[in-house]
Amino acid sequence: MESKKTDRRIQRTQEALRNALVELILEKGYPKITVQNIIDRANVGRSTFYAHFLDKDDLLVSGFRAWAFDLSRNVGDGENTPDDGHIIHSQDFFLHADHHRDLYRAMLESGGGNLILKVGQEHIHHQIESHLVELLGGKELPIPLPFITNYLAGALLSLIKWWIEEDIPFDALQMDAMFQAMAMPGIRDAIMGNSNTR
Repeated sequence: MESKKTDRRIQRTQEALRNALVELILEKGYPKITVQNIIDRANVGRSTFYAHFLDKDDLLVSGFRAWAFDLSRNVGDGENTPDDGHIIHSQDFFLHADHHRDLYRAMLESGGGNLILKVGQEHIHHQIESHLVELLGGKELPIPLPFITNYLAGALLSLIKWWIEEDIPFDALQMDAMFQAMAMPGIRDAIMGNSNTR
């Protein structure tokens, strides 16, 4: 019982630090933020911060990984289902980005953008690959699956980044419809074995 209380206390502390970081990024930009700023905002001690994170970069990546875990639990719960004809549930990514727009913008404007984009692409790649492996059921493809999943993950993340950073006036469903229209015909051909890779 004591272990569960400890776990909840750790989770609350880490969440408070992540929330403080996001608030500060939105207010003043990542490069100007110090660990002292973060612990003052979160109302925790310096030793507590370093018990959980190495530095503010570690906290930033931890926050993005927490976001990714939250997304992984929700992918597939949106309107896109395996019976809708969609090969991947891209709509869920756009809906999540729209719902957490401030968080996405904070992460993208953090000054740690390259690291964040790498973590984001790895996560999206994993989600797409898991779905395609289940969908294909071991079928061999004329184009290697890692090529397909990296292509889709890169395109999807790039569009989300552009959409959020530039405040593009399309809603999540429009973004998804355009992504599906552009990306899926070629992917569908590759999966069905109609692609010429020579």
